[in-house]
Amino acid sequence: MRNLIEIMTKLKAHFRGLGVVFVFCFLHSCKEVGPDINLGNNQNVVSDTTYIESPVATAEAKNVLVEEFTGVRCPNCPQGHVIIANIKAANAGRVISVSLHPINSLGRPYTDLSTQDFQNTKAQSLFDYLGQIGLEPAAAVDRVVSTAPSVLFEKGEWNSNVITQLAKATPVNIVLDKTYDSTNHELTVIAELHYTQTVTEENKLTILLSESNIITAQLNGSVVDTFYSHKDVMRDFISDTQGDAITQTREAGRVIRKVYKKVLDAAWKPENTMVVAYVHQYQNSKEVYQIKEVDVQ
Repeated sequence: MRNLIEIMTKLKAHFRGLGVVFVFCFLHSCKEVGPDINLGNNQNVVSDTTYIESPVATAEAKNVLVEEFTGVRCPNCPQGHVIIANIKAANAGRVISVSLHPINSLGRPYTDLSTQDFQNTKAQSLFDYLGQIGLEPAAAVDRVVSTAPSVLFEKGEWNSNVITQLAKATPVNIVLDKTYDSTNHELTVIAELHYTQTVTEENKLTILLSESNIITAQLNGSVVDTFYSHKDVMRDFISDTQGDAITQTREAGRVIRKVYKKVLDAAWKPENTMVVAYVHQYQNSKEVYQIKEVDVQ
């Protein structure tokens, strides 16, 4: 028995070296295991593997992503922050928000009052990609279309869109995990995508970091609040800003496991930082299928 296992292990290694998928059925239910693939266009990727699971996983409840574009000099943005906080409180654990600060006059930090600059070229890139509508606060809700080609809505429409999206089913489950080494600030993220239905649309996986409880100046109406607590501020993308392509087939039962590593900026507080991962379309639509988050520490 031991010799047989050793032989099969060597065969598996041989076929992986040839880029061939190996089906291992000995003493296990059949499971297709794909070779490790290092995605060279993203230096944070460690591995990308895949297999077919049986039985197919049961679809989990759908969560909703709210991507809010905001700025520290935006007088109405604190109203948007309150709306999002209320939406999240009313739908505990099922609504995940990200606060993005594009580069414009509303995001420029105060020279003498701001402790840091939230403006981010990646936030600006995403603002352009989602079809900025010329005002803030503006938010995408699962990236469903507002007025083509934009997926951004004014704050009065956020809640109703969230309710609509929460009622939908998702074709993919996300299992999200992480490990964090506080000595060198290295974060390892493990994201597993379990497709419960066949999906023909092209998909991407986006993974980012957000930090909360950051105290710095914010214009609130006509008053600058120097002790304003900012929530869910996007710090950086671990994946590409528009997501990393899911290159594998996406039939029911397909599992895709991606591992990323990222060294956190020493200025970020890991105890206030979250890993956010979501699967979305990117060809005929930008709609988000599912989202999960997990704390860094």
